[in-house]
Amino acid sequence: MRDNSGAFLFTPGMKKNIQMPDSREQQILEGLEIRLTRKDEQDCYEQFIDEQHYLKSAQLVGEQLRYVVEYEGKWLALLSWNAGSYHLADRDKWIGWSDAQRRIRLPFVANNSRFLILEGKGCPNLASRAMKLCMQRLGHDWNEAYGHGLLVAESFVDPQLFRGTAYKASGWTLLGETKGYARARKEYYTEHNSPKQLYARALRPDALELLCADQMPEPWCDGELEPKVRCRTKSAELCSIRDIFEETEDYRTGANWSYTISGLLTLILCATLAGMASGQRDLAEYAQDLSQSQLRALGFRRNRKTGKIPAPSETSFFRLLKNIPPDTLQEKLLACLDHLLGPAAPRLIIIDGKELRSSQGLQLVSAFCGETGRFLGAQAVEKKTNEIPVARELIKECAEDGAMLLVDALHSQNKLARTSVQECGVDYFMTVKKNQPALRERLKTTFESHSESFSP
Repeated sequence: MRDNSGAFLFTPGMKKNIQMPDSREQQILEGLEIRLTRKDEQDCYEQFIDEQHYLKSAQLVGEQLRYVVEYEGKWLALLSWNAGSYHLADRDKWIGWSDAQRRIRLPFVANNSRFLILEGKGCPNLASRAMKLCMQRLGHDWNEAYGHGLLVAESFVDPQLFRGTAYKASGWTLLGETKGYARARKEYYTEHNSPKQLYARALRPDALELLCADQMPEPWCDGELEPKVRCRTKSAELCSIRDIFEETEDYRTGANWSYTISGLLTLILCATLAGMASGQRDLAEYAQDLSQSQLRALGFRRNRKTGKIPAPSETSFFRLLKNIPPDTLQEKLLACLDHLLGPAAPRLIIIDGKELRSSQGLQLVSAFCGETGRFLGAQAVEKKTNEIPVARELIKECAEDGAMLLVDALHSQNKLARTSVQECGVDYFMTVKKNQPALRERLKTTFESHSESFSP
């Protein structure tokens, strides 16, 4: 018997009916054509899926292509493809790639999310013939649309409704069954008690070898995703860091907040140390990958309706960064660095000023340890002033007796030299350019008149 999508239904244990196409049906099979749908056909395509496919939904995710199989201009079958599933244990074991490889090479996997034989259009071997035609051009079309090819195709089959004959006839491999859960949102799954069979097919002989390679050759490496910055800090370590921020004054009123200030600051620190750009959007994306254990360690509260702890959104980070005093934040960050790395004892201090990107002209003068790159402190340049007096104040905060100060030509000033030596006990190395002609000439004359070393 058939379901309303035109695909064969069966009850487990039924005897298989083998049907052969008659001459007219064979003529149709030989004359089948497949093509991508056009934009003006989108509504019609989705209507067929919504009305005739058993899942009743045409929604696709990520990269996607839609095909129509036709004979003499009449639609017979529809196939939808979209991005591969994020994590499937049986598929990942079959491929043999690591978690890190999966995260950056998932674009090379496509999922056949919808396959529909239209009502009244079915005939023996139509499904397998349509699949064969689609597989012949899928990789090329994907490369044309998204700039990279495909190496593996996957699909789910409900064994209560279908045998998966079209996939088997097209060289697909049955890898196993799903657990019978659907992902409702991040880290939250709902049981639907309908496990699906998982089929997969390599699209070229060396597909699995390429996906498991330490380094993919060109042009495949161009299609890899940029490695995503993830939080590798263990829950116990997050608790330890959070203790340092615990005494930070909360600018908010009331007490019924989902996210603690100390937890948000800990998260910002971890994201920054991991190389995240630290805009509120980047921070929210970074937070989305945290586990429930990590979120709990940060002191965040669970949602009473779901029982899960939600990750903070962009607005949470935006309000925090806007309202917390910069001096307070820097004090806590430096204390945290001392906790993690031990007290700073720089022998080479580098001071430089930069205008912050997308800050409407805000300038910062920052100090770093020349040997390790460790952050030592920063101060903002107030309006109607410049970097020079700010640098003098900054060296007082981070100087170590006997250290060497390195600055660019802008800071080659008498006052900074005196402050460094007389007040901080720091030697200096300054650059002198042509915009200070008198000093440059005096230094040149001094060095030329001494053929041997001399005391500064």
